[in-house]
Amino acid sequence: MSEQGAVMQEIPMTQSSEEATNNDPSTLTQAEDLNVDKGEQHENTAFETEEPATLPPLTYIDFIPQCLGSTIEGKEPDFAEFSTVVEQANQWLASMPQFIAIRCETISTKLGKDYNLDNDATLTHCSSNGRNVYLRVLRLWVTPRAENAPLASPQQISYITVLPDHPNGDLSTFLSSLAGGATNRTVGDLALPTFDNMQETVDKLNKHLQAKPLPGKILCIETLSFKCQESNTSDKLKTEASVWSEGGANARVFLQGLRVFYVVGQPAYETIGIHDEEPDMMQSVEGMGLRLKFATFDQTVTKAAAWLKKEKGIRVVSVQSVNVKLDRKFGTGPWILDSNAAAFTENQSLIEKRYAKVLRISYVREQKLEMASAVSLTSRLFIPHRIEGKTFESFSKTVLRVIKWLNATNAPVFACETVKYHVSADSTGQGFNDDRMDFQVNSNLGQYYITCIRLFFPCAYQEPPPEVPNEEDLGWGWGCVVS
Repeated sequence: MSEQGAVMQEIPMTQSSEEATNNDPSTLTQAEDLNVDKGEQHENTAFETEEPATLPPLTYIDFIPQCLGSTIEGKEPDFAEFSTVVEQANQWLASMPQFIAIRCETISTKLGKDYNLDNDATLTHCSSNGRNVYLRVLRLWVTPRAENAPLASPQQISYITVLPDHPNGDLSTFLSSLAGGATNRTVGDLALPTFDNMQETVDKLNKHLQAKPLPGKILCIETLSFKCQESNTSDKLKTEASVWSEGGANARVFLQGLRVFYVVGQPAYETIGIHDEEPDMMQSVEGMGLRLKFATFDQTVTKAAAWLKKEKGIRVVSVQSVNVKLDRKFGTGPWILDSNAAAFTENQSLIEKRYAKVLRISYVREQKLEMASAVSLTSRLFIPHRIEGKTFESFSKTVLRVIKWLNATNAPVFACETVKYHVSADSTGQGFNDDRMDFQVNSNLGQYYITCIRLFFPCAYQEPPPEVPNEEDLGWGWGCVVS
């Protein structure tokens, strides 16, 4: 297990982005040229309400790394490390004690042609031949602090990033050798290196936490994909890097890591666990090929709910839909779905690739919780409305619909996630089947993905009565879809 942490320090967040950049005119010019503000944070418009005393039941804030400008012409600009946005989030939490964070997400947002950032856009195009550049943004999901909650200091968060070990030797040295070896490799010439699987990584992390506990209580755990090798490049894996890129025509190797966020305080001496609820998969011979069918998302959630009800002594901290690439031995054998695998490859191919979503439940073991969970897990997906063609509702407006729905139903939120779905941009309506767990990708063509919001609840919920849509916000909107 390789672990990289960040020591959080408070920074003055009371000044605006413009005030901060005025301290360095050269940086201001670079940031303006790239349309990315220095140390920018994006608050959901839910904070702007006609009744200041009424707080939204759930909302979000995005914290964007500072653009440091370009050092090499034609190459993507440099950005401040990811730990700096956590510093910004801590200052925001200190200034807004009426809210508490319930989830932290590392969101990879694709930058535009001029490296501009539109973090409110919900439709993303990934090129099959050009270079795709992404910026890692911190998304903080917050809820109002309970009125009867005892007085407490504002939350301060920190994190560690954990990578699976390489069985033979030091991981850092091995990853560096991968980068060097990839410089002149051709497409399809990258072999999949050997790493510990996800369960082995969790086991090693728990041994580490027993010897060196985190200075606080675990808030959430997320699974992240890090590029560790790419043909024709010398790129290196840096977990703290905010910006990363990939060539659609190059072969790449990705490594799954864990990012553990925690609320700073006295050590809670916690260990973690993950449970992957894979969708049931059915294969049958059809002509010269195999017909593959998966259980629906609802059916998979029902299976996860049954598992959860049997478990004792755990506190669920995250529920995440993780995309897992399917494998097929020798290209003709049965399809294999292995969510425990820590690494996977990507390259252009004439054969379509298959992926499936797996429901990953991350939890903390708590001995004092002797009773089995009373949670009856359910979920609902909120999909941005298609306005017209490739124009979709913004993320912030989708969140406003989420807030309106929560206010109407009073449904208690158990977990939430930002989740992307593969979508056909030339289709009509929402562009994908939201209850389907799998999707196929033709790597020789550009791909589109739509960013949605999924909420999980500890009980069944009742849909509110249909209401007249807000034409100003929704345009030619297609209604929400319940999954």
